[in-house]
Amino acid sequence: MDIATLFIVGMLLAGMAIGAFFGLIFLFIAIYVVKNLYPPTRKVALWAARLENFLPLLILAAVLLFLMIFIGIIAFKMPGIVAILLILVLLLVLVGLVYVDMVLGLGILVYVIGIYYWLWGRYKGLLGGLLPQVMRFKIKHDLGKDKGTGTDKDWTAHFAEMRKKLGEEAELARRRISKGGK
Repeated sequence: MDIATLFIVGMLLAGMAIGAFFGLIFLFIAIYVVKNLYPPTRKVALWAARLENFLPLLILAAVLLFLMIFIGIIAFKMPGIVAILLILVLLLVLVGLVYVDMVLGLGILVYVIGIYYWLWGRYKGLLGGLLPQVMRFKIKHDLGKDKGTGTDKDWTAHFAEMRKKLGEEAELARRRISKGGK
């Protein structure tokens, strides 16, 4: 592989990572808005997510898109006033398509939320078990940093030294208190 291919692959991977990050942010904002700010929108989303409603909406969106393309092709071949009337019909079909697609998008959002919760329930144990392992590795790595300087200590020796130092300080404080009290 040459350097240009590696650069392109690296840029694609970086773009996918950044896109996934911003995509998740957008998804969480959309979930919050649908779930908390607009309760009627939530009811519409749940209605649209039912399979008996989702499939007809999907077919309606496809038919409206086909109708819009068909009317557009015919409108540009017609003369004058007929073309203007067909363009007005085209705009009405476009408005209908936008509303159907919004409702369809809400239904898709419900499915995406369901998949997210299913994946979270399935893999949260993996993430919960991974974090202590990472912390354990980090502690071992941090303790191993001092090996070249001659100051490396294990935890028991370190805590014994701290205990001895605190004991000496406590004894010194007791002596001062007993001298001041007499």
